[in-house]
Amino acid sequence: MTRQRHYHPLAALRFLRKAVVVCLLPLANALLEFSLNALLTALRQDAALLLFLCGASSILLEASSWALDEAGVLRLRWAFISKQERIIRGEALAALTIERPLFFRLLGASRVVLYPVGQPAKRAVTLYLHKEDAQELADRLMPVRDPVCHRPAGGERAALVVLGANGLSTLALTYLAIRQSRPFPLTAEAVALSRLNILVRFAAHWLPAGAAWMLVLAGLLFGISLARSLAQTVHYTVWHTADQLGSRGGWLSRFEFRVRSSEISYADVRVSPIARLMKRWPVFVVAGSCRPELPLFVYRSGQEELFRELLPEFRMPPDTRHDLTHRSAVFFAPTGIPFGLCLLLVLVSRSVLPALTGTLLIPTAVFAVFLAGGLMGWLKEGIWLREGRFTLRRQKGVYLHCICVLHPDVCLRTLQSPWAARYQRMTLTLALPGQVRLKVRSIPVRDAAPCLNALEQKT
Repeated sequence: MTRQRHYHPLAALRFLRKAVVVCLLPLANALLEFSLNALLTALRQDAALLLFLCGASSILLEASSWALDEAGVLRLRWAFISKQERIIRGEALAALTIERPLFFRLLGASRVVLYPVGQPAKRAVTLYLHKEDAQELADRLMPVRDPVCHRPAGGERAALVVLGANGLSTLALTYLAIRQSRPFPLTAEAVALSRLNILVRFAAHWLPAGAAWMLVLAGLLFGISLARSLAQTVHYTVWHTADQLGSRGGWLSRFEFRVRSSEISYADVRVSPIARLMKRWPVFVVAGSCRPELPLFVYRSGQEELFRELLPEFRMPPDTRHDLTHRSAVFFAPTGIPFGLCLLLVLVSRSVLPALTGTLLIPTAVFAVFLAGGLMGWLKEGIWLREGRFTLRRQKGVYLHCICVLHPDVCLRTLQSPWAARYQRMTLTLALPGQVRLKVRSIPVRDAAPCLNALEQKT
């Protein structure tokens, strides 16, 4: 008989995290009355509510269970007021991830996320299990047989660290810091001396004090992003079998990623300014609604052996351009408008408030970088049919995504505005399993016709 197993106690935190908002209601009432007696009453009510929620979480945790039978069928059961049960078969999974952050490792827990075939991200199943149970579950649902492993080293690992760092969030927080900056009562020299950093001294010498702290924050955030990416690449290993791809690694936080090769929706080579300088290209794979944030691997220009070994069916988009005549300016609108406003403020500040000119130049430069990304999309975005596969280039932020669709189940949707219909242009959207959408904007109708005809022939 299949043994029923319980979840890790950390599973109760999911319920507590959503229900703990109720504890804020008594405190809101005490804040309105603004008295000591109201505060003490609110604290007693919060203590009672917290005890009730802890008891309810314990009952929920005790009444819920999971079981895995000999045929590899996972049965999940939740019970509190009503009973719910869900059955998942191993062959019905597109991908599986195991995450063990530092806090989870201290408590002997793992977070397992199961991505069923064709289901959106909100239908993914998250389980909090004991470490041994999580590993057994992964090995039973998606067993790894005779893997061929590859461990990056040297420059390849350095490229994985740099290209895996999330620099876009750093730029966004930098812009937020600019918007919220206020002049400091300290001089620029005092700000520089309070931060023992070369970047700070440079900023303090050339910029107002109100912007120096912002550059320090930007450098700190980028350093944290690099450190996090470095920790993820410790013991990093990429492996493949006859029917699976995967990776594992991490130092403080461990992770493992398994994806079924037949369920890979597309592979994505991301071209960024840093990747161009390093001549190394990160490759991401998407299976269903699973989108890992770390590249599966990084390959060097001219050395595609690993690429051909892991993804033999991948085809890069051709190095050609669609006709740019009457192409839409939609590529420039998201960043062109704020760039123009910032540039106008810079020009005005030179005569009205010169002290702010240096600070305003920073968001202007940030938007100029994104505007250059829009120009790259305007020049190169498009879709082509290569050896029976859809290949496309699409621009997003400063990245140019070179994508090859590997999954056979593809739907195409066309959109034409009156202006686009006049100049025989359209926006083409590819719909893939897991509610994944890939949009290619403002391409000529004659260039999109081969893709539409190929899809009609398949159906």
